[in-house]
Amino acid sequence: MRNKRLVHLGIIVLCAVVLCINSYGAQVEYFDLEDVSRGIIHITYKGTLSKRVKVIIEKSDKKYTYDINSQGKTESFPLQLGNGTYKVKVLENTTGNAYRIVASQTVEVKLQTDNIVFLNAIQNINWSVDMQAVKNAVELTNKTKDLQEKAKLLYSHMVDHYTYDYNKLAKLPSTYLPIIDDTFLEKKGICYDFSSLYAAMLRSQGIPSKLIKGYTPNAEGYHAWNEVYDTTKKGWIIIDTTYDLQVIKSKPKLKMIKSEKEYQKVNEY
Repeated sequence: MRNKRLVHLGIIVLCAVVLCINSYGAQVEYFDLEDVSRGIIHITYKGTLSKRVKVIIEKSDKKYTYDINSQGKTESFPLQLGNGTYKVKVLENTTGNAYRIVASQTVEVKLQTDNIVFLNAIQNINWSVDMQAVKNAVELTNKTKDLQEKAKLLYSHMVDHYTYDYNKLAKLPSTYLPIIDDTFLEKKGICYDFSSLYAAMLRSQGIPSKLIKGYTPNAEGYHAWNEVYDTTKKGWIIIDTTYDLQVIKSKPKLKMIKSEKEYQKVNEY
C-alpha cells in the first residue's frame, strides 16, 4: 500500500514538473529577444482572441503600459530606458479592470549605440521600406546626404501638405494606433498620426527620432510631437509638426525648432 502511495505521489510530482516545463515553454514563445541590443523586444500573444491584453515594460521606477493585439501577430516594443535590467509582462483581462499575468521575462539590455532605439519600427511607429510614405521620404531627400537638411525637407513636406482633422479624435478608441500610410495618403490626421509619420520618415533615413507624448501651451490636452537628434548640436531638438501645419499660413516665419520651456514630456517612444 505504501509503495502504491509513493508511486502515486511520484506521478503527482512528475506532473507538476511537466506543468512547470510546459508553462515555461509557452512563456518563451511570447518573447523574441533577438533585437534586444537594438533596444527592441518582439512580443506575440497567442491566447484567447476575445480577451483584452496588455504589455507592461518596467525599468527601475519607470513603467510603460501598452495594449497588444490578440490575433497572434507579433508586435515590437521599445526598450527606451537605457542599458540595464527590464521586466516585461503580458497580462490578460479577467473581469472589469482586473488582469492576470500570463507571461513574464527579465531582459538585460546593452545597446549597440546610444540612439539605436530610436531608429526601430515599433508598435506606434510601424514603418517599413515598402511603405509609400517611406518611399516618398526617399524621393524628398535623395539630393542631400546631410541629415539635418533631410529633417528640414521632411518637416516642410508635413507642414505644407497636411491638415488637422478636428473631427477624428472624438471617434477614436483608447487602443488607437496610427497607420502611417493612411496618414500619408489622406494628408490629414491628429497629432498622434503626424508625430508617428514624421518619426517613421526620419528613421527610414537613419535619423534618430522620438515620438513624445505630454503637454504644451500650443495644444489643448494631451499632445504628441517629436524630438529629433541633431548630429551637429549633439543633442535632441523639439519639432511639433501638428502645431506648425495648423498655423503656418498665419505665421509664415514660424521656427521649426521649439523651446524646451514650452514642452512638458511625459512619455517617449
